[in-house]
Amino acid sequence: MPAGEPRADDPGRRLKGLPTQPRNRFGYSEWAGSIGDLGTLLPLAYALAISNHFPIERLFLLWGLVYIGTGWYFRVPVAVQPLKVMSVIALAKGFAPHQLSTAAWLFGLVMAGLVATGLLGKIERLFAPSIVRGIQLGVGLLLVQKGIQFVFDSGLYLHADLSYPLLQVLGAGLILLILGYLQWARGIQIGFPLLLASIVASAGAGVPMAMPRSSEPLLQLDHPGLDFLLPALAFLIIPQLPLTLGNAVFAASDACHIFWPDRSEKVNPSRLALSIGLSNVLIGLLGGFPICHGSGGMGAHARFGGKTGGTTIILGSALVLVALVPVLRQALFLVPVPLLGALLVLSGLGMVQLITRLRGADNLSVAILVGLVSLATRNLTLALLCGLGTERLLHFVALHRAAHRRLADHAERLS
Repeated sequence: MPAGEPRADDPGRRLKGLPTQPRNRFGYSEWAGSIGDLGTLLPLAYALAISNHFPIERLFLLWGLVYIGTGWYFRVPVAVQPLKVMSVIALAKGFAPHQLSTAAWLFGLVMAGLVATGLLGKIERLFAPSIVRGIQLGVGLLLVQKGIQFVFDSGLYLHADLSYPLLQVLGAGLILLILGYLQWARGIQIGFPLLLASIVASAGAGVPMAMPRSSEPLLQLDHPGLDFLLPALAFLIIPQLPLTLGNAVFAASDACHIFWPDRSEKVNPSRLALSIGLSNVLIGLLGGFPICHGSGGMGAHARFGGKTGGTTIILGSALVLVALVPVLRQALFLVPVPLLGALLVLSGLGMVQLITRLRGADNLSVAILVGLVSLATRNLTLALLCGLGTERLLHFVALHRAAHRRLADHAERLS
């Protein structure tokens, strides 16, 4: 806790009638932390606009509003990210915006229903610390891999047909060295001014600001398509649900309490799941794409300096402003791919570090298995299932050994 800031739980605050919950701050550290998750958000937004014909301003507006709401409520940088598995399937199959907003609405009802019925608490018992750390390790490794692949496979910018492979690799490497040294070794938050400088430099170099235009309204009341409910459940929601529970509910709650232990009293799996549920019901009814609170996003905001909900309120407000002002929307895509790739790599390394908090050979084995399967298959859901099976097997083996020892001790006493 920074010097001079009174504790949220200080009895003196209650006696004085002051609010007991932590206050959001909006200083430089929060501005620096707000850019941490752009490496995930911008590419997916661009892909959904190009491939699925989503109005990109609608995506930014709805995601921005959720970012503001989570920052105000949770008081820590709870990330807002497009659903990864659903994004991949949507891009591959070319689902229309109306179909995906129907999936968002239904997914929100499912998440809220898990909380309301108490099923979430029963599911949580399956997620031992080794599983949670394994998911965090897998997310971290995939972010590092995605950041590297992003630099090699994309052009210099998301929207422009400019490709300079050697320049992109050298640029990403230099940015990693600068960010790694200044942010990790020296604690200097340099990411935000670097982002602004990259936009100014790109504009000055004459990089075209051409984004796809949509004839769709900024917002529209979108009634769920009843004929798409079963396909949405089968093709989009069931594949996504295990990953959301593992990564965006249980692992995300754990990450918050590690990164911001003094400020995360409002964060728990039930509240995160309910937030995902209610947000997606609203997003679905307004024609948007579904979101979650991915643990990798928490790591990204923390890595770049975010400490309070001010981080996400800043980012959310920026997204709303970008949605409403076309020239700002164009400028946002002047951020070079090497910088976005470097943000992903550094965010991933921050998540990988969390495994060092795990103790015990069996626990480490399960966590490493989940991480390696995630990296090898790029399928966190499959990795989660492998981890759950292995953890249960090791648990039963440990119980069998303990029972065998008790029988041996009992036999020795009788003899």
